[in-house]
Amino acid sequence: MKVKTALVGLWLMFLVWVFLPYTFIRLNQFFGLPVFILPLLVKITGLLLIGLALFVDVYLLVLFKIFGKGTPVPVEPAKRLIAVGLYTKTRNPMYLGHLAIYLGLFLYLGHWALFWLFLVLAGGLHLLVIKWEEPGLKKRLGKEYFDYLKKVPRWI
Repeated sequence: MKVKTALVGLWLMFLVWVFLPYTFIRLNQFFGLPVFILPLLVKITGLLLIGLALFVDVYLLVLFKIFGKGTPVPVEPAKRLIAVGLYTKTRNPMYLGHLAIYLGLFLYLGHWALFWLFLVLAGGLHLLVIKWEEPGLKKRLGKEYFDYLKKVPRWI
């Protein structure tokens, strides 16, 4: 992995996993939105979702390196189609993991704005995949990707 890729990746991780949740928690406070006091079991479920998603993200990074010969960072994308592991069940396991982190944060912290962040990002990621990512992969990977589209669902 190149230094530029690592720096962009770290910046994106900070933006996605720290800045956005923090901003929405502050918005929750600013607008006086509810903060739910959730049962301990729900909070534990939230932490488990976050932990599982982070573990899966590390696993997916390994798949990117070994099978894709690249990274999930846009400046050094995978050069080959990754059609192993979780990528045989869903075309977007990393995005699903990110959504699981946001849902987990809501379940753990209870800020209503975090649930809205989860919903907005779910819609935004869906549009990103349809309008930008999939067209680019179709051009870059050709027939192999078209065959993959027929076999594996976009989300679940």
